[in-house]
Amino acid sequence: MELKQTTRVRQREESPSCPTCGAAAPEGFRFCGQCGRALAAAFHPSPEGTVTVMFTDIEGFTSLLRSLNEDEAHELVHVHSRLVRECVQRHAGFEVKALGDGFMVVFTTARQAVRCAVSIQRALAEHNRQHQQRPLLVRIGINSGDTFRHEEDYFGLAVGKAARVTEKAHGGQILLSDQSRELAGPLEGVEYVERGRLQLRGFPGRHRLYEVVW
Repeated sequence: MELKQTTRVRQREESPSCPTCGAAAPEGFRFCGQCGRALAAAFHPSPEGTVTVMFTDIEGFTSLLRSLNEDEAHELVHVHSRLVRECVQRHAGFEVKALGDGFMVVFTTARQAVRCAVSIQRALAEHNRQHQQRPLLVRIGINSGDTFRHEEDYFGLAVGKAARVTEKAHGGQILLSDQSRELAGPLEGVEYVERGRLQLRGFPGRHRLYEVVW
């Protein structure tokens, strides 16, 4: 009896746990059952210093909620979260935080971020083909630069600029800064289309943005 209890205690101690909330993470699970974070991404040390920041945001989320009942709204958020997190995990991104109708994710390279963004939009396009009566439109913005980390969050002008780039996108669109485009370089199956020099809220001057056409 005592030996069985000791064995169970040892198994609990050796089992991995989610570094975000501390909940047990059984082997083979891709997401934490408690907080929903992608376990594979969370188990690796998060990048810091010069990184590429990506924001996702559901277009017209508040208006959309008004047209849905509670169950429909819950299902919509669940589908969005699942699709985005699967792509982030596949492309080695680190989920910094969920923002209700979007995510903040960082990558060690701009190429990873662009590939992840394209993967997200492709997954959403397939979802929308099957749910044409209520399409899920997500806008994505990407920027690269220096950041500093405090606990599990990231700060710096690069983060703020990524958020402002996202504001300029529309549903189904991926926009990235000139810095990210240069770092990402040419990618097979992807074209960069310049969308001009735009003003970004809180940033002086105009900034050249590119759309990622896949």
